[in-house]
Parts: sequence; C-alpha cells; structure tokens
Amino acid sequence: MPPSFVHRITKYDPADRDEHGNYTGAEGAVSDHGPVEAAYLAAIAAFAETSGIDRLEIREPEVTGFVHFGVEPSDGGHGLGGLFPPDLASYHDGAEVSLPVALELVRAMLRDQGAWCRLEAGDVFTVHVGWDQYVYVGSDRLCADAVARTVHRNSASSRNRSRPPPTRRSWRNRT
Repeated sequence: MPPSFVHRITKYDPADRDEHGNYTGAEGAVSDHGPVEAAYLAAIAAFAETSGIDRLEIREPEVTGFVHFGVEPSDGGHGLGGLFPPDLASYHDGAEVSLPVALELVRAMLRDQGAWCRLEAGDVFTVHVGWDQYVYVGSDRLCADAVARTVHRNSASSRNRSRPPPTRRSWRNRT
C-alpha cells in the first residue's frame, strides 16, 4: 500500500493553471542545473528528514539504450557516473542507497540523462520523478514542516489526493 500522504513538488506556478488544473505557463520542462534543481533536491531532503528516512531502495531501474530521447544531451553514463560502477551492477531493483546518493539519482532524472527509477523505503516513503519536472513524494507522515519549507523555497507543493502517478514504464505502454 502506498504512503498515506503524497505531495506533488513542482517548479510550475500554481497561478498558471487552467480550470482543469493543466499548466499553461511559459516555464520549460528542463532542469536549470541551478537554484530550481537545488530547490527540488532540498524539498525531497526535507520530506525524508521529516519522515526519518536516510536510506532508500531503488525500484524498477531503467537506463536508455544507444538512442537517447531526452530533452537534454546525454552525458554518456545515463547520469549515473560516480554513483555506480560503469557496469551498473549495483544499480538494480532492491539496491539500497543512502539519501545523498538517492538525491543524485533524482538529479539525474530531473536532467533526463537516461536513468530512471522509483525510490522507496518500504511502504512509508517514496520518491517518484514523473514527466515534465513533476516530483511526487509520499510519506506515512503529514510532513507539514517539509511542505512549509518547500513552499518557502519557491517550489510548489500540493497534496496529491489521488494515487501516486503510474510509473514511466506504464506511461510508455499507454495507447
């Protein structure tokens, strides 16, 4: 069962949404490699800290093949260079990583470097990077302090009242 509280963290201004909740603003869907990206990572760290999480498991890891479809240029190592050995043997389903490594994985996903995975701590905490720079953080705790810190950093955090989004794999298979 997913955590009770799921928050959507986004750089997109909530004022730039239409009556259906669709984003209509001019903000691009790529990482700025700077303060906005840092705000995402700080928000995830705040939710993890509030939830008492310092280690996460990699779930459903993926890397692109020879063809790179990301918006940003490939770095040749799927964004995993320095995090895992070149053969990626330790980048597998169920591998446990520290919070700092998990944050670097999120950075690679935000930069669309070719790696993707979900990050989980059992049924109590999850991090999911969706399309277009949307990040979903789930916790078994309300995390009011983390929400306040996230909003203070000029990122929007909204309670996602529905289930977490489908994995990228299932999005790819949609018709």
